[in-house]
Order: sequence, then structure tokens, then C-alpha cells
Amino acid sequence: MKKRLIAVLMAVAMVGTLAVGCGSNKDNSTGSNDAKSADEKVLHLEGGNPETLDSLTGTGGDSVGVIREVMEGLGRFVKKDGQDVLEPAGAESWEPSDDGLTWTFHLRNHKWSDGEDVTAEDYVYAFQRMFDPDTASSGVEFFLSLENAQEIVDGTKKPEDIGVSAPDDKTVVFKLTKPVPYFEMILGSPVAFPQRKDIVEKYGDQYGADKDSVVYNGPFIVDEWTPGSKVILAKNDTYWDKDSVKLDKVELLYIDDDTSAMTMLKNGELDAHTANAKWEDEIMATGDFDLVEAPFPAGMRDIFNVDTPLLKSPKVRLALTLAKDREELNNTLFDGYYEPAYGWIMPAITCQGINFREKAGNPLKEAAAQYTDLEALFKEGLQEEGIDPNEKPTLKVLLGDSSADTQTAGELYKNEIESKLPITIELESCTDNTDFMQRRKDGNFEMTFLHMNGAEYDDPSVFLNMYLTGAAANEGHYSNAKYDELIKKAENSTDAEERLNLFVEAEKIMLVEDPAISPTVYWNQNFFVSKKVKNLTAPAWVPLGFEYKYTEVE
Repeated sequence: MKKRLIAVLMAVAMVGTLAVGCGSNKDNSTGSNDAKSADEKVLHLEGGNPETLDSLTGTGGDSVGVIREVMEGLGRFVKKDGQDVLEPAGAESWEPSDDGLTWTFHLRNHKWSDGEDVTAEDYVYAFQRMFDPDTASSGVEFFLSLENAQEIVDGTKKPEDIGVSAPDDKTVVFKLTKPVPYFEMILGSPVAFPQRKDIVEKYGDQYGADKDSVVYNGPFIVDEWTPGSKVILAKNDTYWDKDSVKLDKVELLYIDDDTSAMTMLKNGELDAHTANAKWEDEIMATGDFDLVEAPFPAGMRDIFNVDTPLLKSPKVRLALTLAKDREELNNTLFDGYYEPAYGWIMPAITCQGINFREKAGNPLKEAAAQYTDLEALFKEGLQEEGIDPNEKPTLKVLLGDSSADTQTAGELYKNEIESKLPITIELESCTDNTDFMQRRKDGNFEMTFLHMNGAEYDDPSVFLNMYLTGAAANEGHYSNAKYDELIKKAENSTDAEERLNLFVEAEKIMLVEDPAISPTVYWNQNFFVSKKVKNLTAPAWVPLGFEYKYTEVE
């Protein structure tokens, strides 16, 4: 049971900027035979349940994993000589202006999968669509430094006014309001990929809903997509660097049972899988796999919906945050495989080269030392919101799926909190990934449990901009004027120490003074990889998945 529990929770928790839930596995056992014919080089992995192929809205782990391989932006994150780098991709070269306010990208000659040229206008359109409120793209928070971005968000300018232009078919120019130290890195994110206006307009709301409603410009195309079961990718013959792609196909399966996944791994039906301590000895004893360690700046947390009457009080949210025993949850749910999180920004994240956690310390440990009577803190918060502190309130906690293992994890949390606070925890389960993501998007929850985020660039803003008032990724509707002011000041500064101090203060607000979330663990990303597979990598800034453009299968 515990072996399954660890990996089921890992599957439920995994998200790109947002989380993935699990549903049921359908007909996976014969998938590898379907995908492979004689002499084909086929890679078999987990990850076959994307919710969309729209690069601006596909934030679930499976969506991001597929989109990264079938689409491509100006640069591509890869691992070279053990280092994570952004190599030229859709752009052959680029340069910033001396003041850092203008970035010019020069496109290479490359095509979409239907034979049309990829042009600078495809990038301009993608950014205009990103800033269209109807798109509701979380990418907006990454690019608030673009000219007119904030005005568009405020409604005083139109998406067409965003500071991205195309002087000609092969040149994309970005105009910024201030220098951004990590600007190149955010352009490697899927939300910065180009999109074809004619294709988006042709399919409307159904754009990205199936394999035929998009065109591709990455190393692969989607050859087959069976929702809730599998995705099969095929090599893209129109890709500009197709000679570097050694795989013919990639089969991505949707698996919600860790025992099945490990059996498939040992039987050769999977070529790699996320590692965990409970399976490590058994898998490594076969002699068929390598254990690959990959730095991964990601964390798991619970989200508070501050519109919930019970959660309007910061004191109630802080009591819930401090009542959670992170050591116990890590040891029981994950066999101690990860690191208990007493802050939100992950240990690997730096602010222009200065490690954030070393400066910020552990704000939740400091808060725990200050607030030793959690029940009194909880009741004080209730009373301030006009809730009778002598009556036991009920809080609904949303789980990512309805499996028995996820329910067991939820029960552990429920029992822990109810033993420390006068509250009743009512567990709710999602039916599948689509249900989970839609409920968060709609704000149809009171609190989520074990929800993951992975970083797409190296700066504290990647995790702090999410909680700005009105941000698309701000699913708990958090709003704090002082927090907003600190983040905006940091974003308008280029001084590393000043930015770091502002971010440290902001993190303390959103964790202690006025909690937006409750962190649980800092994630590690280790993998079992078949020895017949070469060059399968997991760059740090490619959240929740592999990079397999250069992968080979013997």
C-alpha cells in the first residue's frame, strides 16, 4: 500500500505551473505494441493525459510535457555537460540593447507541420492572445515587464498594444519597461511559443482539444491521442533540426497505479519512470536501469480559497498552516524522500545568483516558535470573522483524484489537523484531471491538498508573481496590497540585493502574516531510466518531465 501511495500522490501532485489530478487507466497494457513496428525507435514513458494542446492554457503536467515536444519557441532548454542551457531554437540568434529594454530575435527558416513558414507574426499573435482576457493565460504573470502589459491587464489598453512587434517575417522585437535579468529564460516557457492565428480562429474554443486542431513546429507531432489513455508522438518531418531527432515515436501512457507502472518498467513496457525510495532497491537490483538525479526546483503546497468564509481570517489560515506536521507527512506519504518545506521558494532558486533560502531562512519555523497555542490562534481568527469560536466549523479539502491511496493521504491530513484544531475536515475528491483543473480555475473549492508547482526560470518571481491580485494562476483569489507593492517594486528593480530583500519580505507576508498557501515539501526529481536509453534528460527549468529531442533507444 505504501509503495502505491507514494507514487500515486506524486502523480496527483505533478503540475507545470499548476497541478494534475488522476483518473482511470484504459488499455495501457497493449500500448507499446500499437506504437511500435519493426525497426522503429520508440520511447515509452508516462504522461498520456493532456487536458489541451493549447500552449497558452495547457498548464497541467501532461499538457506541458506534450506541448514542449510538439511545439518550439525561440529557445529550447536542454542539458549539456551537466548544465542547463537555453539553446537557439526557433531563433538563430538574439541580442539585447545596451539598456536592456529591447530584445531582438532573428528567426531561422523553419516550418509548421502543414508546410507553412513560421513567421515573426506568429509570435506577435501568440503574445497578443496571451494578454487577451478571454484566453486567461497564466503566461501574463511572466511578461508584465513588456511595454503596455500592465495597462492591458488594467483594461486601459488592448492586447494588440503589447510590446512585441515584427519588423519583418524573420525578426521579433520585445520592448520592456525595465531590464529583466531572466528574460531569456522565460522565453523558453511554452507560453512564449508561437501560434498560428488562422488555425486558432478556425477552431475557436476547440483549439487544442484534439490532435488535428493544432499545427506543430517542434521535433514531434501528435500522431494519436486517446483521452484518458495515451498519446503517441511521431517524428516531425518538417522540423528544422529533424536530423538530430533519433526517435521515430514516443508513446506516452496514462497510468494511475504505481504497481502497474513498476511492473511495466521491469517488463520493458516503460523506459523510464519517477523514482522513489520504496521501489529503488527492487528496480536497481534488476541491473537494467540507471538512477538519474535531476535538480528540480518545485514544491508542493495547499491552496487556500480566501473567498471561503472560514478562511477569510489570516489567523485561521496560519493556524492550519502551522498545524500541519511536514516531517510526518514527508515520512509517511513519501518515505522521507523529499525535504519538509518551511518556506515557499525552493532551495535551488536564486535571485540573480544569490540563493534565496539562505537569505530568507525558514519563516514557518520562526512562526511556529512564536505561535505555540494554535487552538487559541484559530479561535481568535474565528471570532474576528464573526464565527462562534465555541462551535466546530467544517472545512472542505479538495483531493486530486478519487483513488483509495489519495483518500488515505487525505485521511492522514484530516486526522492530523483535527487532532490539533477544533475543526472538522471534509474530504472532497475530483473525478479526473479535467475536473480538478476546472474546479481550481473556477474557484470551486475551499482548500486543495498536495498541489505542485515547478519553476520555469531561476528567479523568486516565478513563484511569487502567481499570488498577485488578479493573477491567472491565483486560484485562491488571494489579494494583499502590501504584497502586490513589494512584488512590483522588486520587478522594477535591477539591483540583486534590493530585489532579494523585497522578495523575502513578500514571502513572509504570503506565508505568515496573511497566508495564501501552506507549503508541504520541496520536491526532488529522480528517475529510473533503462540502460538502453541514451540522452534522456530532465533540465531543471523543464518542469515535471523529460527532454527527449536528442534521446536514442538501442
